[in-house]
Amino acid sequence: MSGPFPGAPRPFGTAATPRPTTLSGRALRRLTAGPLDAVTLMRDVCQVDRLQGDAAERMAHALLGSHPEFVCLPSGHWALAEGVAEGLAVPLPAQVGSTTKRGTGSGRAPENSPRLRDIAFAVVDVETTGGQAASGDRITEIAIAQVRGGEVTDVYSQLVNPERPIPPYIMALTQITWEMVRDQPSFRHIADQVVEHLRGAVFAAHNAAFDWRFVSEELRRAAGHELSGPRLCTVRMAKALLPQLPRRSLDHVTRYFGIDIEGRHRAGGDAVATAKALCRMLQVAEGEGVSTWAELDARLNPSAKQRRTTASDRRRRAFPLPAIEDDPA
Repeated sequence: MSGPFPGAPRPFGTAATPRPTTLSGRALRRLTAGPLDAVTLMRDVCQVDRLQGDAAERMAHALLGSHPEFVCLPSGHWALAEGVAEGLAVPLPAQVGSTTKRGTGSGRAPENSPRLRDIAFAVVDVETTGGQAASGDRITEIAIAQVRGGEVTDVYSQLVNPERPIPPYIMALTQITWEMVRDQPSFRHIADQVVEHLRGAVFAAHNAAFDWRFVSEELRRAAGHELSGPRLCTVRMAKALLPQLPRRSLDHVTRYFGIDIEGRHRAGGDAVATAKALCRMLQVAEGEGVSTWAELDARLNPSAKQRRTTASDRRRRAFPLPAIEDDPA
């Protein structure tokens, strides 16, 4: 796997690191990849799928505002205070902004943000026994498609023994049966291979939070580690770059680009199709003047001030959020 980008002062990409045991520890580890908006950060830290902007901002201030290692930038993004990343397993890229609010420390102007055409992406798809990684569901198949220079260069695919039964409705969806995985390796036996295929590349997936959670949870079981580093959701890319699409499912996005999926609901077929769609959307982004990772992040994660306030957001302001305790997970 590739290391730092040409000309970049710090390494950039996915790594497997010891899992933090507190919510603030998770936030610290997540922010080593760079600033994040409150919604993305709180979804990751609190492991929830749906969270409105106003609620996420209050949660972030309640959880992080009293910790000097975190800063809230004028854009509404959260970042690590200057110097905090020193000694961490995943170095901190340059941060954005120059002043803070409600947190302490200072941000820095972005420097040497890698160009999208230079970034290596690891496009991941997993098939599982269910939808709840933290509740015991396991991976039955994983695939990682490498994207470099706008092309799919390599595909790793492996069936996995989930060490638990596969529900009938999952077998009907994926066509993966117990007989197929019974003699396959468990995740702990392929964990090193998975990490090696992810190392130094941006983790990408269609609904990236789902795949990220499952891979991280499997790594926790196997070695007490979790994923850290930047990641990219192609659903979010489609929402930002393809507003004309009525839906952004993998079927709709690939159909729009004329991409065939060879083996739907199998990890290899879905990973390759997602990787091809990613290549096409990167071309769309470049055509709209988005050429660096920082520019893409700003496009996909608008600041709180830029987000449209919804009726549900206004209603939530009338009901204060309870304080969040930073208890061990």
